[in-house]
Amino acid sequence: MVKETSRASWAHTYERALVDILVEHNVPTYRGQNGWLAQGWRSITAKFNQKFPCAQYTKQQLQEKEKDMKANYKAVQQARKLSGTGWNDSLSMIIAEPEIWEKIKKNYPRASKYEAKPFMLFPRLALLYEGSIATGDLNFLSIPQVDLTSGPISPTDSSTNQYGNPFSTAHDGGQSSTNLHGQGHQDVEPTTSATSDQNGEEPVKKRKQSQIALVLEDYVDFRKKQTQQFVEEMKEPKQVDQFSIANCVAALEPMKDLTVAEKSKALRLFKCQLNREIFLNTKDPILRIFWLKEKITAMERT
Repeated sequence: MVKETSRASWAHTYERALVDILVEHNVPTYRGQNGWLAQGWRSITAKFNQKFPCAQYTKQQLQEKEKDMKANYKAVQQARKLSGTGWNDSLSMIIAEPEIWEKIKKNYPRASKYEAKPFMLFPRLALLYEGSIATGDLNFLSIPQVDLTSGPISPTDSSTNQYGNPFSTAHDGGQSSTNLHGQGHQDVEPTTSATSDQNGEEPVKKRKQSQIALVLEDYVDFRKKQTQQFVEEMKEPKQVDQFSIANCVAALEPMKDLTVAEKSKALRLFKCQLNREIFLNTKDPILRIFWLKEKITAMERT
């Protein structure tokens, strides 16, 4: 039975597979300037249902999911541009302080779901909607700003450029350029860590290094937990799948109320995990045979 769009269950495996198929079809044959072409969606739908025969999603369901993933991507992409946020490529996560996350949740509600979990599809979705994406671990989009009132500014500061002196103030009579490049140069003291400490402020370089160190520490903890979980899973004994195809075949073969042809057709039903569970969980032999014949008839119609 074909699922309704609102009831479609999208596991991460389905989402990743759909994105991969979309990337494969991201060519002029299937996608125009205004979006996916009709023949593109037909091919995408056919390939997806071929990969997941139990799903049998409609074209409309795949279109709705693609629209939803695109909206999530755009929300995270915009949230990354907020001042005070960073991005970790290894984790596919936004790095931000709690107060920044409050702004993200307010301005981009869709991005809030990725506050505590990675957006693993982000790099692949970027291939669809951006064409490319900047890489580099700990790629911070903004850094703490220098407080211009905290102390003197170095004449060699990178913020001073050939287009003018950004540190000129009203009280100096517009002579800052002279002071920096002319006779007043000896009165200007470069900003150092000591100067920042005397003003009761943490140096910008130290603040930035501290921020990077925190992200590295979080990443190391994440990898440790991931490795520990993997080791624990390897130690656990693997459970035998009670709903395996072998168990279904073993239960099917002794059934005397089915012809050989019907049993052969029934084998095709066991490719679906859901069908296998229903078949083996049905203990009433009459009900089991009735269900099998009904499914075989429906399969022949399609």
